Order: sequence, then C-alpha cells, then structure tokens
Amino acid sequence: MPEDKNIPDYYEILGINYDADTDSVKKAFRSLAKAFHPDTSTHPNARERFLKITEAWEILSDPKKRREYDETLNLRVEFQRDSEYESNYNNQNKGGFEKSDFNSDSKKSTCGFFAENDDIPNSESKGDEYSIMADYEFYSDETEFFLINGEKKSFENARHIIVNNTEYIIDGDEMIDIGDIERFFYDGSEKYLIDGVEYEIINAEHYYQGGCEYVVINGRPYRIKIM
Repeated sequence: MPEDKNIPDYYEILGINYDADTDSVKKAFRSLAKAFHPDTSTHPNARERFLKITEAWEILSDPKKRREYDETLNLRVEFQRDSEYESNYNNQNKGGFEKSDFNSDSKKSTCGFFAENDDIPNSESKGDEYSIMADYEFYSDETEFFLINGEKKSFENARHIIVNNTEYIIDGDEMIDIGDIERFFYDGSEKYLIDGVEYEIINAEHYYQGGCEYVVINGRPYRIKIM
C-alpha cells in the first residue's frame, strides 16, 4: 500500500503482488479489461473501473515507468522482471504448428485458403488494450458490410478481435459486436499452404463465424472454408 494515499495502488487495482512478473501483469490486465470494458460490460461503474485498470497497465507494463513508480512507493524488494512482451496466449491452448518441408511452387493443400492476414501487429509489440484483451486479432483484406443499430455500414480492412466466444470489429475507440463464434479443436495433423509456405499444424484450434471456418496458426486466424 502506498504511504501517500493520493498515489493509486496499481498493484491492488490489478489484483497482483508487488513482485508480479510481466506475464502476471499482462494476464491480470487482460482478465479485468474483458470484464470491465465499457463497450461490453454491464457493470454500472465499468468505464471508471476500466480507466483505472488501463492506467495501471500503462505504468506496470513499462519497465521504466514501473521502476519509477516503485520508487515512489519506497518498495525495497528485488524483482526479476522480463522486459519482453508476448502478443498472444496461444500457448495456453493445446494447438501448435511446425513449418514443414515444401515446394514453394505447390498450389495445393489439404483445404482451400481464402484470406491472408499480413497486417497483424508485430508479435513483439506491446499492443493496445484491444490487443491485450483479444484471444486473436486480424485485419480483413475485404470490404465488409454489417447491420449496426439498424444501419448498414461498410468497413474497409477492418480490424477484428476475438474475445472469448465473441468477435468484434474495432472502429475507432468502439468495439462493435458482430456475432458469436463456435470454437473447437481439430484432433490430429493438418497441412495448409499460406503465402507459398506449407505448414503442418497439430491439434489446432478452429472456429466457425459468419458462415466461414477459420483455423488459428501461431495466434493468427485464417479463413479456410466458406460454408
């Protein structure tokens, strides 16, 4: 607890210990951001809580800012903290993939490949609150149309995120719910040709949304089938 009561206790806000490592900070923020994001939460104080959670994340996720903050708290604990950030939580799932030997001229795979996701943020980047909340995210390479509050709206190269079992489009500072997804794991090995590279994936996660099937490879969803 800070000696100065005017200094917010960011550790308490995120519900973590003072010696929490980077991964624990990220997991705590991600869980609370999902619960209190004002675009999705029904909590009466969701916006206020979310702002405090985001403020705590911005300080504790940055090694320099966290060190300076800890000094204001007069903390005297030796911490071992990673300075690198992981962009997704794919390791929590049982899916994995291996890059197999392939012929770069090959035009065949075990299933058709329809969408490419070249604009996904660098996996080493810290990301914004939406990236941290998301199980997966990608940018569409198509013009999409959705009925939003009774009005048909078009989106170019829209940013999509998957949070739990719901897919959203990020429009400015707004999360737009575009429908639920059905997630499942494929038991066994699969091969897909992506950008001329053949990948073999084992026990990968798939999901259905909007009449399409997607497969998740290294934290990135790829559309493989139009139903």
